[in-house]
Amino acid sequence: MSIPGLARACPSLPPIPLTSVSLWRRRGVAIQICHHSQRVPALSYSFRLSDHSLTDGVRRIARSQIETAIAEIDDETLGPVTTVHQLRKRCKKVRGLVRLVRPGFKDYAEENAAFRDLSRSLADLRDAGALLETVAALEARFGEVIGGNFFADVRETLAAASPPAGDEDVTDRLAAARAAFENALTRTHDWKVKGKAPDVLGRGVKQTYKRAETALAQAEQDGTPVEFHEFRKRVKYHWYHMRLLKHVWPKMIHARIVEARHLATSLGDLHDFAVFRLTVLPLIEHADAKTGEVLGGLIDAEEKRLAPECLHHGHRLFAEKAGPFGKGVGAYWSTWRETARV
Repeated sequence: MSIPGLARACPSLPPIPLTSVSLWRRRGVAIQICHHSQRVPALSYSFRLSDHSLTDGVRRIARSQIETAIAEIDDETLGPVTTVHQLRKRCKKVRGLVRLVRPGFKDYAEENAAFRDLSRSLADLRDAGALLETVAALEARFGEVIGGNFFADVRETLAAASPPAGDEDVTDRLAAARAAFENALTRTHDWKVKGKAPDVLGRGVKQTYKRAETALAQAEQDGTPVEFHEFRKRVKYHWYHMRLLKHVWPKMIHARIVEARHLATSLGDLHDFAVFRLTVLPLIEHADAKTGEVLGGLIDAEEKRLAPECLHHGHRLFAEKAGPFGKGVGAYWSTWRETARV
């Protein structure tokens, strides 16, 4: 049973691409994206000792991400929702890579914008699925308390209010994305990173770290969804940077990877609740005041739990000052490379 009137009240919800995909399960908590008959091999998103230079490593990592993105588009066993999610991740990881070497990479602005725009071209195909995942997260935490068909009804109504994206539209956009990835792959052959690796990497880490410190302070001061979302973006870039450098000092960096991943996930949940509150909750409240009131209360509870938790973990992750931390990363790189030559 859907919430009366919500389908008519929600004409602006983004379309959910359901082509050959079971995007959601009526009574289950998990969002089922697709059924894999094969999986793309795990990638090495990190620098290696076998990289002859920083430029070689950057080219190798970027090509690996881009080639995998093309393979994911061509893989018919992946549903469009999963494909879009994976492609957007590839774009973010390449952007994290070029941001790390930004101090020595003259093509940074052009390449960062190219992958940003490519990701944005697919964003609305992902957004509706994220709304359903937010409902699933609320059900996972409060399902036993609420009981009945409450969450199933909300999911059904959201799906009914957002018609499936047409096969042709999804196909055309994925074809355009494939062409963009192909062009990017060609461009990587001309990528060059100038400067000494320890200096470039140290400065790159420092810049992102400093922006994370600033975003953390702003989120703590203002506490708005916008500020927390900005902090989330900076945390994710730091997470990417630590993953790229994980072999430089595995035990130390692994701890930062785990902490940054946990923090980014919590901040992502906080962002999803904020988006749900702004885009969907008013429509649900308009269609069924009682249902809207219950959902609003659940979201309030989660936001009050997550916000201070994110600030706590943020202060721990970014306890050091940006300058010394960046210099340390440069020194770790030098030691790693020099030790390997002994």
